[in-house]
Amino acid sequence: MIIKAFKEKTNQYSLISNQKITFKKVLYFIIPTYLTSLFNTLYTIVDGLFVANYVNTDALAAINIVYPIVNVLTGIALIFATGGSAIAVISLGAKKYERAKEQYTISLLLSLIVGVLISMMMLIFLPQVLLFLGATEKIWEECYIYALIWLFGVPFVIGKEIFTYFIRADGSPAYSFGLAVAGGVANVILDYFFIVHMNMGILGAGLATLLGLALSSLLGIVYFLRHKHNFCVVWKKWNIRIVFHCIVNGLSEFVDQIAIAITTIAFNKTAFSLAGENGIAAVSIIMYLQFLFIGVYFGYSMGISPLLSYAYGHQKNEVCNKLERYSHSFFSLVPIAMYILAYLVAPIIVSLFSSTDSEVYSLALNGMRLYSLGYLFSGINIFTAIRLTSYGKGHLSSIITMLRSFVLLLLFLFMLPQYFGMNGLWLSMPLSEMITFFISILILFLQYKKRRVNNID
Repeated sequence: MIIKAFKEKTNQYSLISNQKITFKKVLYFIIPTYLTSLFNTLYTIVDGLFVANYVNTDALAAINIVYPIVNVLTGIALIFATGGSAIAVISLGAKKYERAKEQYTISLLLSLIVGVLISMMMLIFLPQVLLFLGATEKIWEECYIYALIWLFGVPFVIGKEIFTYFIRADGSPAYSFGLAVAGGVANVILDYFFIVHMNMGILGAGLATLLGLALSSLLGIVYFLRHKHNFCVVWKKWNIRIVFHCIVNGLSEFVDQIAIAITTIAFNKTAFSLAGENGIAAVSIIMYLQFLFIGVYFGYSMGISPLLSYAYGHQKNEVCNKLERYSHSFFSLVPIAMYILAYLVAPIIVSLFSSTDSEVYSLALNGMRLYSLGYLFSGINIFTAIRLTSYGKGHLSSIITMLRSFVLLLLFLFMLPQYFGMNGLWLSMPLSEMITFFISILILFLQYKKRRVNNID
């Protein structure tokens, strides 16, 4: 099955056209995207492992302090990567090929322009930005170095996301996976070289990540220069309506990244007030490990997203219904397995980042077992948001994202630690995901009911 998934290209859309849909066939196209998400997760964790074991936990804390900057830059890329690629696939499904090219052009160029401008503003005010993020005197130098690397590397951050999503939208999820593998392997090898052999500390970690992203971006350029594809840059006056649609449709992903940035600041400052730098280090470990489990949900949802968009653009409502039924079954079973696994393996994977006799270890172990309760509910929330984006309904997707990643999470982060200390900090995420879960179910029900009445979503 995996080999077949890597060989398939255009059949993912002919599958929709012929309505020959089975869950087994859908998996052929989900697997490469899932593996992309998993591989990105794994090399991010390996990055953290190198820093934790060969530098120190202070450096790990510094990375977490700076990560809101990374979230902002990634969020800019994802506005156009997710929003633009989804409506471009809808255009392909409707056989509007020139419009799809225009949507690709706007997504690529506008994301680069906005990203560079934002990074330049952050460079000018970087000391003030780091103070706001919670950088302390003890880890100030590490924070400054790591932030500089990311800000200068913004074209690679944006290029990697744009190319990954549009290559997947073009019907080549296997090549998209190749981008992740190449960049990830380069990142890990360079981590080992820069950190272990060259003893470059957090500078080495940042350079390794930057060069990995640069390689992924380069391979994306190669794809669009050398392969037959549906997307290319077209030089014509931009359609303001298309610009607006790309931005609005990708807004939920941007909101998600900005929300993560803001809540990371809140997590770090609350953890520091309760447990000092050890608290921030524990939060860093939890955030690294979160990628490993949440990546399953994002991998599946992003894998099925182009299929949903194409079927929607093709007005194949029965296909949409079938794909959604498969997805609801998936997210009814897998989250239970994710929580059990997270609970059982917590002592092992936390020990990879910190010695078992340290305060950081005990904080992170307890934190992971409480925090992972949220995995029971986050799967359907993530799928609902991505599903709505796939149908060009980014404004509705933003509601889900705002609730789970920002509004409810900040509310609980403010309230619970006052009464329950660090336990309250860890429980903030599960409670926000649980409440959002019921709202997601309601939105899915209303959307399905509307489709039954009007025969359109």
